[in-house]
Amino acid sequence: MKSSQKLTKEQLEPYFLEWLRITTELANLHEQRSKQTKVTIQEGLELYQRLLSHCRDALQDDGFEPLNGSERLTFIKTSSGTYAAYRQLDELFTELKKILARKRIELKRLND
Repeated sequence: MKSSQKLTKEQLEPYFLEWLRITTELANLHEQRSKQTKVTIQEGLELYQRLLSHCRDALQDDGFEPLNGSERLTFIKTSSGTYAAYRQLDELFTELKKILARKRIELKRLND
């Protein structure tokens, strides 16, 4: 399967829909100052890592990630109960979505 086929909107959308569910839950948990945020952010981290792994596999690029992605993931893991960690994870998803849209356009141009 070509990398462009693994990066289609249909392939990637389930990850982002699941993140939408998790981010809504996280926003509510932070608003309530719940201790459950650590568990839920861990769920979001696992989802992000699965998505990143899928993208790296599709692009055949083990170094593919948003700017300072590794450092930001480390911060999120060490500060998982904080609002700042939640915001960083949300930003990683947002940036990854933009990068992937650009990659799909580039791959489409190469295949045309």
